Amino acid sequence: MGFFPPVPWRTIPPNTITATAMACGIYSIFLSLSGGDLNHAAWYVLLATLLDKADGSVARALKGSSEFGVQFDSFADSVAFGLAPAALIFAASPRLAPLTWGAGTQVLGVSSTAVLGTICLLYAIFTSVRLARFNVITAEMGPNLFLGLPSTLSGGLVCSAFLTIHELNVESPALYVLFPALLVLNAALMVSNLPLPKLHAAAHPIAKALQIAAAVAVYVTVLARTGFVFVLTLLLCYLAVGFGFSGPRMWRERQQHS
Repeated sequence: MGFFPPVPWRTIPPNTITATAMACGIYSIFLSLSGGDLNHAAWYVLLATLLDKADGSVARALKGSSEFGVQFDSFADSVAFGLAPAALIFAASPRLAPLTWGAGTQVLGVSSTAVLGTICLLYAIFTSVRLARFNVITAEMGPNLFLGLPSTLSGGLVCSAFLTIHELNVESPALYVLFPALLVLNAALMVSNLPLPKLHAAAHPIAKALQIAAAVAVYVTVLARTGFVFVLTLLLCYLAVGFGFSGPRMWRERQQHS
């Protein structure tokens, strides 16, 4: 028996991508809690979302999927899409909305810092609950549906909204007041039973071309650090159609055939 366990070469590239996504999350946390650039902290979470999508594609292309990779991916997601957005909002809210979330203020008679800290802590915990639950029920749900909001989408939604406000130069404290409420909403959605369709390549050539164009545009937008309103709009449209129409319809059809 060797000192280190053998590692199949096919698993190295996807797991390296996963490790890079985790590193992005850790660096985002560092930027937020050390008083660094909050926009950069949010951007690193979006970069982690791109890497999170890439590692699965690389694993499938190389036939390098593994049980280790599944578990490692969940740990990385917990950091990048749970802890990092929580740290961002915990740092940003007192700085950008001081009259509501600043030191010495209160929410419903309770210290704002305590309320904000509790919200951010619960968001991070619910993200981990979501990831553990997803790993347990994936086989049961099949290849076409999620139950609840995926953690990747939650982190992407929080951080693209944060960057959109800056990009559109509408940095009103009133807008930043709402981010803790967004964490509460996302935490509830992550552990909910609401069905959401998974994205698959469309059969129709035109629809497939539009999917590819949108995916390329998202990657270019995030890497160029501009056009975050496009990313936010795309996410909101997907969630609105998915939760409001496609997901419930697919769930009913699934129940009828089970």
